[in-house]
Formats: sequence, C-alpha cells, structure tokens
Amino acid sequence: MIKNQKYKPKEITTGDLRTPVVFFEFKPGKGPEPGDVKRKELFKCFALAYNPSMKDIEIIKATETKEGLTIKIRDPKQDYQPTNKHFVEVQDYRYENKIFNVVDVSYDLENNEFIKIILGNPHE
Repeated sequence: MIKNQKYKPKEITTGDLRTPVVFFEFKPGKGPEPGDVKRKELFKCFALAYNPSMKDIEIIKATETKEGLTIKIRDPKQDYQPTNKHFVEVQDYRYENKIFNVVDVSYDLENNEFIKIILGNPHE
C-alpha cells in the first residue's frame, strides 16, 4: 500500500485547448417585427471540449436538454463572465449549425485558471 499518495487531476495545457468557441446573446432588433433579433458576440476563445460526465448528464437532464457537451476554457477573469442566459457556438464540423445554451458554469476555486461550462442543445 502506498502512503501519502494524493490524487492529482489531469493538468490542462495550452495545447489541449483546440476547439474554437464563440459566446453570444440575442438582442431584440430595432424593427417592428416580433422575433426580430440580432446576435451580439460577447467572447471568443479556445476550449477543451469533451463528452459530459455522469454528474454533468444529471444537470443536463434537469433542463430537458437532448444533447450535451462540456467545455473548459481559461478563466477570462473580468473580461467575460458566462451565465445561463448566454449561448455558445462550437466551431467544429461535428457541431456545425448547432447552438448550445449555457446550462451550468463551474468555477474552480482551488485552481482559478479554468472554468468548466456545461452546454445543452434542447433542439436535438
């Protein structure tokens, strides 16, 4: 038996952040037509994208979402704070023409270099 062995989570490096993502929100347009909305880009960055864990899937199920994805991004500190009112476009051919809602944002208080964001797509 090994004593004093501590669990160390996998370290994320810059080379792991390969998937471009764009955070945006919809704003009402100036026109008189209902549903006339404009897309306002809030933040762009690279992310580590992966399938949601079982814990993430439980959070996704609570929102009646059909498809989920988990991403990790570098913490932009004061430049941008993601909320569940924002949307994400993952710029990868596998997620082409799909818009994800931000379902949950988890800040790592021990290592504040990254933010874990759970995404859901209720339309799939």
